[in-house]
Amino acid sequence: MDLVIFFLSFVVILFGCELFTNGVEWTGRRFKLSEGAVGSILAAVGTALPETIVPLIAILTIGGDAGHEIGVGAILGAPFMLATLALFVCGLSVFMFARRRGTKTLHINGLLIRRDLKFFLLAYGCAAIAAFVPPEYDLFKTALGFLLIPLYIVYTIYTLKTGEQACGDGEELKDLYMDGIIRKCTGRSGEPVECPVDGGSALRPKKLLREPATALIILQVILSLGVIILGANLFVGQIEEIAVVLGIAPLILALIVAPIATELPEKFNSLLWIRERKDTFAIGNITGAMVFQSCIPVTIGILLTGWHLDITDKIGFLQGSAIGIALLSAVILYIESSHKEIKMSGLMIGGLLYLGFIALVLMTI
Repeated sequence: MDLVIFFLSFVVILFGCELFTNGVEWTGRRFKLSEGAVGSILAAVGTALPETIVPLIAILTIGGDAGHEIGVGAILGAPFMLATLALFVCGLSVFMFARRRGTKTLHINGLLIRRDLKFFLLAYGCAAIAAFVPPEYDLFKTALGFLLIPLYIVYTIYTLKTGEQACGDGEELKDLYMDGIIRKCTGRSGEPVECPVDGGSALRPKKLLREPATALIILQVILSLGVIILGANLFVGQIEEIAVVLGIAPLILALIVAPIATELPEKFNSLLWIRERKDTFAIGNITGAMVFQSCIPVTIGILLTGWHLDITDKIGFLQGSAIGIALLSAVILYIESSHKEIKMSGLMIGGLLYLGFIALVLMTI
């Protein structure tokens, strides 16, 4: 393992996430999208690309039992990691930025978060049912798989049509980074536009922003995704080397190690948004990714692998436990989201569930 590349990958992912969050906020403002659409659709799908590619490559290129095992483990590991470790990182971020934010709680739109979690519980519940369906009922399992993509389409349409506050209205927005770089290089100033800070309160002046071109906004989003994927691939490569050195089984790599790397974009994006007090974006980025991961990658797993768990087997038992923990964490977050604020302790529970699973793995292998 090359420690320089290992830490460089962290920097690359963090840099890409900073570009991405800035670009996706401007995308929401330009196209007048709601904060739910930006956090749960644009940000979630964009940062979910790395962990979607990993199982697909494992299933199609590695093939065989090993490829299917890694693919299924990675597919199940992504929602598990989001529902546990990613939420813990949010709680940790609240603690880290408590002084900057002036609060130790997350102020969220509970309706948006609970909407995401309803779809997640439905989709991932179907995935769990399909995993425990006996092999002789494969037709029923396949039918469940084909239902998940239409379900995600319904979720997307419903999210886009929900009439919430438009992104960028009543909140602080930074200048588009690429636009600022170009203007510095060319010496052009551009026309400023007014952006209200904290709802445009009379106590605080409006911030003047430079209005960037739509093409430049989209270009920054695309380039930032490329940077994120590059950093995630570098990180996965180094993590895989660690797994080989330590003699970790493919299942453990797929369930625990690989998702840590591929879920880094969501974790970093949420951290950055919590720092800026954009809490609904932060949690919506995670819950939206949970919906995506429980629909699109799971469909790939159901249709291209055996997708059958035998809990009497060690591997099946661990995979089944990961499913159960992810669903339990989602239910806890759903209950917490019934309030306008989520306490730090409610998010830290994800870390406890993750540690509990690690202990289960150590006792099982």
